[in-house]
Amino acid sequence: MTQACSNWTEFLATTRFESLVRDLSRQTLAAASDAWPDRTPWAGFAFNCSSAWGFLSVSLTRSPARAAMQPPDWEHEAAESELAPMAALWCERYEPVRLCYEQNRATQADFPPAFLHSLRCVMVQLESEGLFMPFPGIRLLVTEVDADTEAEDAALAQVRRELDSGC
Repeated sequence: MTQACSNWTEFLATTRFESLVRDLSRQTLAAASDAWPDRTPWAGFAFNCSSAWGFLSVSLTRSPARAAMQPPDWEHEAAESELAPMAALWCERYEPVRLCYEQNRATQADFPPAFLHSLRCVMVQLESEGLFMPFPGIRLLVTEVDADTEAEDAALAQVRRELDSGC
């Protein structure tokens, strides 16, 4: 899937990026909960990414102290890669989309901020759908390496407000 896209809207329509990430995230969280059973609920869930290259991982922690750190310290920084069935699924389904992103990002300056915004939208949608309801107080984050965590928290809060107001 290395189709040229003239803008982010076309990329979303071509790749179904947001629905794909939603689906893979649900499956990864379920697989992680099954693979690492513990009575302690998840305390942190993040999309850990690189908007420059389209890399994306699901990061998890059960420790509230680790989730509260700036930046958080994840027990499972790339949970999908630690779970063999999920690693294969992400490779099969996400990697072609990531390659398409990488090809198009080279000529589309708006792709990195749009990538982050879409991930924030997916996070808020998962939250609204109740995916994190079994984990009261869970910290949710869309983050990049060496990013300002407070600014990332604020950007996610802004997307929540936008989606709440119907934007």
